[in-house]
Amino acid sequence: MKVATTLFALLLAALLPIANTAVAGDADFVLSNRTGYDIESVFVVPTKQKNWGKDHLGDGILANGKSRKISFDKQSTNCVYDIAIHWVGYDSSHDRSWERIDLCAIHKISLYYNEKTDVTTMKAE
Repeated sequence: MKVATTLFALLLAALLPIANTAVAGDADFVLSNRTGYDIESVFVVPTKQKNWGKDHLGDGILANGKSRKISFDKQSTNCVYDIAIHWVGYDSSHDRSWERIDLCAIHKISLYYNEKTDVTTMKAE
């Protein structure tokens, strides 16, 4: 019995990396704006990428109190991303960004702004 248990444990350990491998669409998430301000641009790129790429909002905005699903190419196996936001009516000195967010481990990000401390925070669910 001990040999069978050990064999099962070894087999399970060998399969766990396969279970944790990113699958197409794993990084998709819902972004919820709870900041009190409208967001003009949302950039989400793999952490290794050197430029911010395309705006995930396109020509639209993410109004305060609203949410939007952010989706990725179904061929992508990336999980770890950097996120940057740009506010409607503000210059780039007010932009906020977060690095190395494992989007395969979460499904919703809510953004909050504290006017007293001038800090924008992210809550991942």
